[in-house]
Amino acid sequence: MLPARGPMVMAEIRLVHLTKRFNGTTAVKDVNLEVKQGEFMVLVGPSGCGKSTILRLISGLEEPSEGEIWIGDRLVNNVEPKDRDIAMVFQNYALYPHMTVEDNIAFGMRLRKTAPSEISRRVKEAAEMLGIESLLSRRPAELSGGQRQRVALARAIVREPAAFLMDEPLSNLDAKLRLQTRAELVKLHRRLGITTIYVTHDQVEAMTMGDRIAVMRDGEIQQVDTPLGLYNHPASRFVAGFIGSPSMNFVEAEILAHNGEMYVDAGGFRLTVPPQKRGALQGYSGLPVILGLRPSDIFDARHSPPVTPGAGNAIRGKVEVVEPLGAESLVHLLVGQDELVVKVDGATTAEVEQEMELVVDLDRLHFFDPDTEKRIA
Repeated sequence: MLPARGPMVMAEIRLVHLTKRFNGTTAVKDVNLEVKQGEFMVLVGPSGCGKSTILRLISGLEEPSEGEIWIGDRLVNNVEPKDRDIAMVFQNYALYPHMTVEDNIAFGMRLRKTAPSEISRRVKEAAEMLGIESLLSRRPAELSGGQRQRVALARAIVREPAAFLMDEPLSNLDAKLRLQTRAELVKLHRRLGITTIYVTHDQVEAMTMGDRIAVMRDGEIQQVDTPLGLYNHPASRFVAGFIGSPSMNFVEAEILAHNGEMYVDAGGFRLTVPPQKRGALQGYSGLPVILGLRPSDIFDARHSPPVTPGAGNAIRGKVEVVEPLGAESLVHLLVGQDELVVKVDGATTAEVEQEMELVVDLDRLHFFDPDTEKRIA
């Protein structure tokens, strides 16, 4: 077990009405975000949503068109990248091929004329922390992708910066190594406690790594919350569909009120609206809504579902595809005119072209406005 590192200076990062335009195209639009000291913040969204541009703005590689960037108590809009006290880890590692691992890690400190004894101490400590102490004499061409990624992380760590900026650092790794390195990064952050902004397009990475997540779309932040906050209370249809795997099912439906009860009618099935959601839906009685159903909230009625089957929570559909995953199976069904994906017990006996009875957890229904796509309940 390595001794604990000494305390580092950590800084919060604040973006205030941050906007960036490229030749008339707005890549980042009026972004406001506060990253707390020591927080692991993940920016997630589809390609081209502006998340990497935000990192480049914070680092100083791009200049904002409007707005302010604060690192700690310093406004850094006009501060040179080298003076912002941040360290960046890139997708392509950006290692010098002619240098050894040790020289790559130490390069930035030598440029800043750090004392040789201090360089040696920091390189040794970072290499031990990341398990690459036996690789210090090798060159990048002699390393695997995972080893190169560790070298890039070590180079960032020895800076002892106020903040880390990580731009899709795991995307070049294979699936197994990505999973392993993801866990190592989380443990590393817990140990160092350095403020970190991590960019990814992979919502699974975002959910498993972030203290909080900012979901982006078309240059704007759609919602900032904890992983479970986003999953359980998505602010919009876009967030609901982006967070969670498989994606949430969306069905066009109508709210109906009858004899003191409220129902959501999708044509192929009808579900009872639970009491806690009825207040928000009162104004939608007789009107269309978008019903959201997560695949993990729909159960095979024949395999001990956690909710009791009843008239108000049952669905029947025809099985189109069964994808066995071991402990679980994904079943694609046609229910009326709608296609649903459900995640059920791996012991399911669902067969293609056969009818299947399902049970829905009514407490976990989601409703969205069909025009604004904002969450209703």
